[in-house]
Amino acid sequence: MYERLADPEKHSFGAGVTREGKWLWSARGVWLGAMAFALSLVGTELLRHESLRILAVLLLVGAGMLAVLAWSDSQWSPAFPADRGVGCATSNFSVWRRRSSLTLLAGAVSLLALSHVAFLATPRAPFGAAGWLWVVAIALVLAAAALQSSVQPPRDSGVEGLSVWSWWEVTIVASITILGLALRVSNLRNVPFNIYPDEVMTGLVSERAYLSAPGPAPSLFSTLWSDIELPALWFAIVAGALKLGGLTLATVRLPAALFGAATVLPFYGLVRGVWGRVAAIAGASVMALSAVNVHYSRMALSNITTPFFWTVCFFFLIRGLRSRKPVDWTLAGLAAGISEHFYYGTRLLPFILFSFVVYLLVFHWIEAKRYITQLGWLVLGYLIGFGPLLSYFLTHPGLYYGRGAGLMTWNRIPVTWHDLRQMWTTLWPIMSENLLGISTHSAQDIMYFAPLLLRADAALLVLGVALLVWRWRHPAAFLLLLSGLGVLLVGGTLVLYPNSAPPMPAHWTPAFPAFYAAIAVPIGAWFGCAKIGVPGRRRWITTAVVLLGLTVLAYTNIDFYFHKYYADPESLRNARYKAAQKLYEVQTVQSRYMASVGPAYRVVVVGQSPYPYDAEITRYLVPGQEYVMIRDPLKELSLDRLADRGLAFLFFPGSEQYRDLIREHYPSGMAGNVHNPVGHHVFYTYIVKPEVISK
Repeated sequence: MYERLADPEKHSFGAGVTREGKWLWSARGVWLGAMAFALSLVGTELLRHESLRILAVLLLVGAGMLAVLAWSDSQWSPAFPADRGVGCATSNFSVWRRRSSLTLLAGAVSLLALSHVAFLATPRAPFGAAGWLWVVAIALVLAAAALQSSVQPPRDSGVEGLSVWSWWEVTIVASITILGLALRVSNLRNVPFNIYPDEVMTGLVSERAYLSAPGPAPSLFSTLWSDIELPALWFAIVAGALKLGGLTLATVRLPAALFGAATVLPFYGLVRGVWGRVAAIAGASVMALSAVNVHYSRMALSNITTPFFWTVCFFFLIRGLRSRKPVDWTLAGLAAGISEHFYYGTRLLPFILFSFVVYLLVFHWIEAKRYITQLGWLVLGYLIGFGPLLSYFLTHPGLYYGRGAGLMTWNRIPVTWHDLRQMWTTLWPIMSENLLGISTHSAQDIMYFAPLLLRADAALLVLGVALLVWRWRHPAAFLLLLSGLGVLLVGGTLVLYPNSAPPMPAHWTPAFPAFYAAIAVPIGAWFGCAKIGVPGRRRWITTAVVLLGLTVLAYTNIDFYFHKYYADPESLRNARYKAAQKLYEVQTVQSRYMASVGPAYRVVVVGQSPYPYDAEITRYLVPGQEYVMIRDPLKELSLDRLADRGLAFLFFPGSEQYRDLIREHYPSGMAGNVHNPVGHHVFYTYIVKPEVISK
């Protein structure tokens, strides 16, 4: 009794320490997560120094382990619904609905078969009966799936009551989408400054196929662009934009910009359904404002269409696991099938979906065996979405995988130790460059001239990947890992252009949704832990921290892309690619300068230009611009007969000696100096106004 009375302070102190220790551990997601991010940020920064890369890798691994320790028990929405009997509906209405669904399904399959027959009968018809049968088949299979979804599924059992959308959430999502759209469509003509030749070629192929072709337009269920063989639907969409907006560079770039902006919406739904509102807001914000995503959305290439269709597919696939609705599985299949009509990077998707189904059957057999019928809807949706284009590829063997197979860096399964060593020595240098290309090394694809992500984004990516790996048994985590790593392995490592160098992010665009989802996961986990570990009166601080962090990420990405980004040829390691980019840069500068003076001036290149002129680039910047070359000014100088316009003389390196000669002949002109975006001299100019010429 006396001992108890003698130690009250000691007992109170011990209890206080115990309570404080429990609170610190319960709040570890806040402080340990912050430590993990700081460690990852330091490791990402150290990757820039080759001598410190081993230390950097160790720091990144340590950061990933801390992230797992901090957020391993963070709440994710269940992948499968609570076990409840579906039951057999016996009402007359339910029986009618089931019979109607089967009838519509039979009609969809029949029309799909007829669309293939119609296409094979008239393969050159632009759309024809095959196209209409395909569209009606899509409508019928959707109607059949909707009717088949007769039983009300269990609600999403997420931790935040995610089935309810509040007005503030709708406002935030709409604001993010509008901001993302504005960043992609504003000033498309001038940003990016560099004009990649394939952008203009996209416009030319579209124009010649669907606007100015002397004969019938090519079938939408075929491929265009010799040696590239991209599906025709993309070019038909670009042609439609050109018909509405005119033959301009901004119009050619517009369809890609719209696809890039639209991806934000299904991506928000995908992340929200698994990781909650905060993670979805963070991920959608990063996707909408990310420099690399904005860049590829502002180029007239179909690469950015694949993230849209993959995101739609994954959204309905994960939702279908929770709802068991055939309509979700059908929509996932349709998105996958229709994506075949765009960028050929999507040809990896069937393997990803097949691997995902095998994963479900192996690791989630108890739940997966209830989805056999839904898998049938997925396959049917894919085949109907693919449509008559599938017949085109079947009748043209080698087109579907031919391009990728011809660019393989390794094309066989190792069967001996020697093969294994040779495969490692071949692929590991490419893989290591790809990994460094995420945050450190500049891209080498002549399309984007910077690392994939800024350092803060890359640091979050490391933490997110660690969490996804730790929780790989969750189907959403496995699907994202499978798609992201699959694209990096195949599109980034196994498929590489001859004489090129990695990394080539243009081939990584299908993995963009996986990257941004991985970035969103740790943000949502940190906020969720802060809600639990921080006292109620101070929880506004966590919201403020998340908003501040997203604002900083947004500002750094926007500022980098619109103010600091430059397509620098010196960042390319391959000599041929570097020479090509120098040529593209001069052609772009020349065409943009010619567009700036306008068709009221006749552009005259004096002397021998070391760079070939690309008239098509200029045509998409300004109509009616006349171009003249005077190779020998001493013999061909007289332009007095051309008195209807002003004259803009260009003097490229090697022709500067003719500047005085032109000035003597046209003394009332104005000299100038044209630079590239970073101030390097490209050529001299001498402008003679129209009123001077007409005198």
